[in-house]
Formats: sequence, structure tokens, C-alpha cells
Amino acid sequence: MKFLKVTPRFLPVESSGMRDIDCWHEEEFRRLATEKVVRLLDGTPTEATLAAAVSGCAEDAEAICSDRPMACTAGCPYCCVLNVAVLLPEAMRIAQRLAEQTPQRELDELRKRLAQHRCWTRWMDDEERILKRMSCPLLDQYGACSVHPVRPLVCRAITSLDSESCREAFAPVVSDEDRLVPTDLLRKAAYDAAFTSLAAGLLSCGLDDRSIELGTGVIAFLENPEYRELFLNGGKLPAALWL
Repeated sequence: MKFLKVTPRFLPVESSGMRDIDCWHEEEFRRLATEKVVRLLDGTPTEATLAAAVSGCAEDAEAICSDRPMACTAGCPYCCVLNVAVLLPEAMRIAQRLAEQTPQRELDELRKRLAQHRCWTRWMDDEERILKRMSCPLLDQYGACSVHPVRPLVCRAITSLDSESCREAFAPVVSDEDRLVPTDLLRKAAYDAAFTSLAAGLLSCGLDDRSIELGTGVIAFLENPEYRELFLNGGKLPAALWL
């Protein structure tokens, strides 16, 4: 059986005054971003400094590509079926926001959706997720991201330059043809560098630098608040979460 293929095509974006990927110094960006994370987390890290480290990496990446166009808008959920890996501080931050801002009844329902989604999508690749319409459980009833201000770095990296191409590429249709989505190569590179810089900073500070599937990480911190202290003290979350 053949599943739908989604093949990104990195198209150049020409606009005066915009930074070009060839002019971006990736190694310097990584070095400075990692150093910032280490400064924030040096000594005794807290949830506040951890959140600041995640935010700082996102802000540094956005500063590289803030003037660049994209077709993505609120309520455009086409790519929100893909596998998303997050670092543990990202999952912790999302879980904390949900716990603080979501009414208890809605939070209980979200926990159930997260658990079901994790069960259904385990071992699925992106092509199968697209074909079976396995949308992210963090989308609201309007198809918008309910945690958009604290969305993962990987999600920020995935953007489309043409909404119609995106809609067609993520249609759950079996096809032998590649589905092309024009995207901004510089934006993806910047956020990928932010992700690896955050991981490097965590490792330098003796914290767990492993990534985890988005829903698995969020529900882990929602259901086990003690994991926050465990992580901040340099401990390892249970290996079963990665099985």
C-alpha cells in the first residue's frame, strides 16, 4: 500500500532588505544562543529561568527571520498532523500553561485526547498520520493552536509560502506524486539551530537534553507534576515514556 508523500521544496524568497540564508552565520548563532541558555540556567535552574531559556531561543531565531513572508495564519491546521519532537522544557512549559489557564473540566478532556492520540499515533510516520487525519490534540475547535504563544520550536520552523499548495499537499489522498510545499529555508534553519542550541545548553548545565514526542511530553508533566522538580534537579524522567 502506498501512502501520500509530502516533499518540501525550498523556494527562494526575493525581497529587498531581507536576510539571505547565505549571509547567516549559523555557527555564531548557535554559540551565542547556547551561551545565553547556560547563563540563564547556571547555578540552580528554576521553572522561570527554564521558560526564559526557551523563550530566548525562540526570540533569537525569530529575530533572524521576522521580516520574511509566510502564508500561515490562525486556524490553518494543515501541517498540524506531523510528528513533533520537543525538548523537555518545552513540554513542561506547555503543560504549565495548560494547567494554569484551562478550566478543570476542559483540562480533563484534553488529557483524554492526548492519551488517545498518543495511543493511536504510536509508531505512525508522517505519511500515515496525514492519511488518517491524526490532527494535533492541542488544536481548538476552530483549528487554531491552543498553546500558540508557547508552541514548540519545531512548529515555529514549519511554515508555508503558499496556503493552497499546503492544503493540497496535506490532503489525505493516496498518490504516487510528490506533494510540494514551498517553505522558507532560512526560517527552518534558524529554528533548527535554536532547538539544538537549547539542547546543548541543557546538557552543559547537567540537565536532560533528550527530545520527546509532543503529546507524550505534555501529558507526562500534566499528570506527574513531580517531574518538574525531577528535571530541574538533573534527574531523568522514566524511560517508559520513550517506549
